[in-house]
Amino acid sequence: MKTDALLIYDGDCAFCKQSLKWAIDRLPTMSRYVAYQKVDFSNFGLSLADVQSQVWLIEADQKYGGHLAVSWLFRHQPTWGWRVLGLVIQAFSPLSALVYRWVAKNRHRLPGGTKECTINDQP
Repeated sequence: MKTDALLIYDGDCAFCKQSLKWAIDRLPTMSRYVAYQKVDFSNFGLSLADVQSQVWLIEADQKYGGHLAVSWLFRHQPTWGWRVLGLVIQAFSPLSALVYRWVAKNRHRLPGGTKECTINDQP
């Protein structure tokens, strides 16, 4: 399964880079990816606050942020186990969004996290 989708992540965050490496090492199909620091994210209608707070997956004219980006990656795998996981994340979207926001807010405290991983609270 080939995809031209683009995953935009925080290239300064060690936790984010480790998460991306985990996905690259384990998922049979991976989208293209780029750190938001190396792309003009405004071309995709995203703000600095958007890309600093969550991962984004861009596919054609569609944008998926946070847990929906993760769900998309899993749902587009050739093996059924990953696809089921993606469907579960999507089916339980409100809960998945809460879990994703908690992980994002606490990523500097998680294994591999550093102070660069801290997200400043937006007013």
